[in-house]
Amino acid sequence: RAFSCPVCGRSFQYLSYLQRHSITHSQHKPHQCRACGKAFKRRSHLERHKLTHGGHKPHPCPLCPRRFRDTGELAQHQR
Repeated sequence: RAFSCPVCGRSFQYLSYLQRHSITHSQHKPHQCRACGKAFKRRSHLERHKLTHGGHKPHPCPLCPRRFRDTGELAQHQR
């Protein structure tokens, strides 16, 4: 692994992986939700958050009437 993070020391095989990782140490959150103003470091996190405003919950619990916006929330509910 040739590329080390100067902040935490984590190593990466590719420079692009280190660059993607470096966002975790930044306080900059350029991706802001237009509906509520909450900001995110990554666009993918904003896109996931935006689902909370639409009410679309396609993942039903097989044991109760509740529904969830993604499989991760459903799995957490089932624990």
